[in-house]
Amino acid sequence: MVRRVGRFSRLARASLSVLMLALPAGCAGSRPPERESQTTVPAVPTTSFTGRWTKLAGVCPTLTGATAASVGRTGAGKPGPGNVDTPVAQIVNCTWGEGEKSVGVLLSLNRSDGPLPADQATAQQFQRFFDRYVADGSTVYWKPEPALEDKAYLSIHKDRVTIKLSILSSNAEFTVYYQVAELERSAWDDALAEHREILRGLAADVLDDLR
Repeated sequence: MVRRVGRFSRLARASLSVLMLALPAGCAGSRPPERESQTTVPAVPTTSFTGRWTKLAGVCPTLTGATAASVGRTGAGKPGPGNVDTPVAQIVNCTWGEGEKSVGVLLSLNRSDGPLPADQATAQQFQRFFDRYVADGSTVYWKPEPALEDKAYLSIHKDRVTIKLSILSSNAEFTVYYQVAELERSAWDDALAEHREILRGLAADVLDDLR
């Protein structure tokens, strides 16, 4: 059974409510009640901050690598309604195509130090919400992905047609979504192994666009 990429937008909007917490008051809109407050990110920008990244090169990443070409998803992504760029944070929600082999990216870049440096605050947020997605059943199967930036996890979403690669890189965190045919429980481990290089290749395209 093949489902449409509209699911990526729903996943992104759910995660986006968490990432919006890095924005000044009035920019974020409402957020689901199950999301706890993020208190380590300040409400105003700082003139300098601890972090490797300052921006994404464009509104969406541009996929140019061999992996993107192999799955037919090259070029700039289609921006979602939640894309925001302020002095405090940049939030990116983009998709490429529909159905099987479609791609989605959700990225948050923290540009401000607060009680914690930007990279440390981002690391805490990344782990906290990954753990929550596992606890609430949004992520049904996962493995650490070694030797990829500061930390990464390869996982399967509860819809059983989306494989995710979530990456922490200094003061940026992002997830790449890739749609496959519907997976039976017995196939989850093989699916992660089979699609691991595809997700890593797409993630490399995103990292290439960070400045």
